[in-house]
Amino acid sequence: MNERHIHMTNAALDKLPLFASDKEIALAIVGREKAQYWLTGVLPTLERRGFPAEDPLHTGRAVPLVRKFYEQYLGITAGFAMAKPDSEERIWTPKRERKRIEAEERRIAEANVQRRDRRAEAKANSEAWKEKKRKALEDFRAKKASQWVLPAADPTDRRPDES
Repeated sequence: MNERHIHMTNAALDKLPLFASDKEIALAIVGREKAQYWLTGVLPTLERRGFPAEDPLHTGRAVPLVRKFYEQYLGITAGFAMAKPDSEERIWTPKRERKRIEAEERRIAEANVQRRDRRAEAKANSEAWKEKKRKALEDFRAKKASQWVLPAADPTDRRPDES
């Protein structure tokens, strides 16, 4: 058997007429239990991905095109199921542009390192400044307290009405 000509076989799809309604296609593809969900939730998504349109003249969708759509969707026409990419897709860019992008990324990384270092230095300076400020405030308060000491009471200093 030639692998290039693998066709999807589904007895329910084979029994459909050349043009079938969405409900008939849903029953053939996912069965009775999931047909309503397929019609309301899945079909609009598939239409955006190229699912065959309804033919207004025949009032239905062409079943061979539906079969072909699913062969491509499932990767059967390629002979294997395609895996999902494991990382971000990167589009080729010219070397000059890549160098400009890499230089910009390096500049941003260096700026972030400098910003982090400045914050750490500012925090260290802030702690030292707080200690210096606390010490100066203590000295100021001690100096002011020594200036405000009240003189001792003089026993000879009495009011005239006191005897």
